[in-house]
Order: sequence, then structure tokens, then C-alpha cells
Amino acid sequence: METLEIEIRDGIGELILNRPAKLNAMNASFFAELPEAIKMLETDTAVRVIVVRAHGPHFSAGLDLSEMTPGSQNIQSIKDIEPLQRGFFALATTYKPTLAAVNGYCIGGGLDLVAACDLRLATRSAIFSLREVRIGIVADLGSLALLSRVLPQAVLTEIALTGRDIDATEALRIGLVQSVSETPEDLDRTVFALGQQIQANPPLAVQATKRLLVQRRSQELAQHLELAASYNVSLMQSNDMREALSAMRERRIPTYHAN
Repeated sequence: METLEIEIRDGIGELILNRPAKLNAMNASFFAELPEAIKMLETDTAVRVIVVRAHGPHFSAGLDLSEMTPGSQNIQSIKDIEPLQRGFFALATTYKPTLAAVNGYCIGGGLDLVAACDLRLATRSAIFSLREVRIGIVADLGSLALLSRVLPQAVLTEIALTGRDIDATEALRIGLVQSVSETPEDLDRTVFALGQQIQANPPLAVQATKRLLVQRRSQELAQHLELAASYNVSLMQSNDMREALSAMRERRIPTYHAN
């Protein structure tokens, strides 16, 4: 794989984002490899807990705009967006417990990815943001649906509509993360200890519990992803999105249109 690595240690399967020079931004190869990697971890009987983490100082800066600028992919229908959603849906609905270890930036698609995990742990340097609205689209990889089960509705609404950054202290306070470590090394130890604690329980009971937890989530998430994709099919043709992207590149305040 070009963008992901898999490591297995003591029953914990680590899914590692591996584009540190690009801040682990998500390109076409990442979206193709993610569902394959999830399937490998899910079918490996030696893996009882999945940890999602990243090489480098940042978890992910989100979509790689140098390769996948919204509107440049000739998106004509929701079927064109579904392949991008596939890996996130697989992670959100796997019957194996999933933990996310977050350091540095966790932006846009990065937050979508950790939202698909059962539990999230971070370092003091972590920065979270749902920035899709700032470039004229909606978050269509599942975070809005998944985080609605984690955060108070008003908190999620404010975060999603402003696209502002959230530091680790606030993320802990609102329940986005379960713990904050001082260093990446501390984070690794904390995540590994939690993974070991989970897998110390009888595996069939753990899997059955996880299946019950995701049963309702699966149906709701599938419907949400289809609706979000339908919105973005229209938004990617809009002047609003083109204006937002142009303003972002030029660092100016855009004037939005009604179409």
C-alpha cells in the first residue's frame, strides 16, 4: 500500500496513515486502500482491537486538495462519491473495537476517520476541525451522523457550521476524545493499554457487544451517507464552492451566491 501501513502486535492491529510529508492528506490512493485495509484487519483472527494512528507529527490535514480539489473529479451522481465513503463506512461498522490515536492536525476527512472509531484519544497538540463548510461542501464521509451520537447537538451544530478549530482541551471537555496525553509516546502507551484491557475480555462477548453497538448505527449511517453525497453532487457545481476555493487560495473573504 502507498498511503497506509498495517502492523500487528499482541492482538492489536494498527492501521497507520503513511504520508507524513503531506501531513497524511487523503488522496485517491488512500480512498482506494482504506476499505482493503479494514477488510484485512477485520478478517485477521489474530487482530482483536483496531487502532488507527499516523506517522509524523500530524494525524491528517484532510483531503489532499493538490490532487482532489472538490469539483475537479467530475462528480455527476452519488455513485461517484460512494467509493470515497466505502472505507469510512467499513471502519464505522466493523465488529472489532476501534481506537483512534490523534496527534497534531485532525482536519476534515481526518475527523471523519476518527469519528468512525469507537473511542478517540489524543495528545495535547491535537487540533480538530470540520472544515468542509469553509470550502462550500458538506461533510459526506459520516462525521455529522457519527458525532451526533457523541456530542450534544448544539455543540456539533456550532462546530459544523463555523468550521472552527478545536484544541485538545476543548475536545476532552465536550467528549470528542476520552483522554489527552502530553506526548506521542504517552499516547501510544495509553492507547495500547486500553486495547489490551478490551481484549482481556472474552472475545466472543466483545464482538457481540460491538455488533449490538453498531447495529442501529449501520442503517442510519448508510442513509446519511447517501443524503450527504446527494447534497455534494449539487454543491460541487455551485458558484459558492468555486468562490470559497478561490478565496481560500487567495486568502480573502468570499462573496457567496444563491446558486
